[in-house]
Amino acid sequence: MLSSFQNQKIVAETLQRSLESGRLAHASLFIGPDLGEMEAMATALAQTLHCENPPSRSQTSGLNTDACGVCRSCTMIAERKDPNVRWIYPESKIRIITTDQIRQLISSFQLKSLSGSYEIAILCGADRLNIQAANAFLKTLEEPFPGKLFILLTQDAQKILPTILSRCRHFVFEGINRPIIESDIQEWLDVFVQTAASSTEGIVSRYTLLAPMISKLDEMQSTIEAELKEKSPLSHYPDAEEKQKERWEKELQASIASEYRRQRSAMVGAVELWLRDVWLTKVTGAFPEMAHLPQMQSSTEKVAERITEKQARENLKNVGQTIKSLETNIQEALILELLLLKLTL
Repeated sequence: MLSSFQNQKIVAETLQRSLESGRLAHASLFIGPDLGEMEAMATALAQTLHCENPPSRSQTSGLNTDACGVCRSCTMIAERKDPNVRWIYPESKIRIITTDQIRQLISSFQLKSLSGSYEIAILCGADRLNIQAANAFLKTLEEPFPGKLFILLTQDAQKILPTILSRCRHFVFEGINRPIIESDIQEWLDVFVQTAASSTEGIVSRYTLLAPMISKLDEMQSTIEAELKEKSPLSHYPDAEEKQKERWEKELQASIASEYRRQRSAMVGAVELWLRDVWLTKVTGAFPEMAHLPQMQSSTEKVAERITEKQARENLKNVGQTIKSLETNIQEALILELLLLKLTL
């Protein structure tokens, strides 16, 4: 029953309000870390739509708003024997949802339901649609069949075709995994994003972003050197043999370089996360519930509003290339300068 999901009350209650008003989306996207829990919620929704003895029903829409869980229909759905509820899982050796699976689903949905009730397709691991299957499925979402519902389940919404994302109503389950950004990088990112959102287009505005970025990297380098030198045996054993000191010095410099690369990558990666939120906001038309940085909604929406979807996609491509370049090229300042000049904000 939908009312039994105490750990996911927000999702369950939102679904019940949609049933109450008769505005249940023809395509719903469940996003969360636990695929089993999302499958259980999809089962409960299917049971609610088909329940023969519902404990509650909307006087407005005439739809059930919960299920009994024990009637013949509820039992068949729970046992996955109801022909009106189709479960689609990744197949083949490489674990994808194939074009043939989607074509079979579309063909069956084109037929009129014998029972006259809702037909439901539940795609488990929607991020596993290959590109051909995704494009075939997209056509169905653009021209939905009456009385047919799709429920997509994913642990990684970023891998789903943007045009599919934009045609689904998103339901984010509690416990969704968001990346952890180190506090000092988060503080810098807050200023960077606010500056980017409030700046105007042009070369001068890009350099207002470059200067604090280089300054932050210099600060990062100094902090790393100070901390690792303090921990190095060089600071604690001044009377050691010269050869030993040389080995410690090489180890220290290698550690400093490695830690600096890690933190620099995390810093540019944080910018990439924000730009991905901008892109998702652009393609879906609203700030996404699965946003990496929900605290930056205002700045994200401001930038998404003034750039095109193509520009948002190019931003992501450019920052991704920059991260790779930084691993192989020592011209750090030049690489970052070129990135900021390429970004459209």
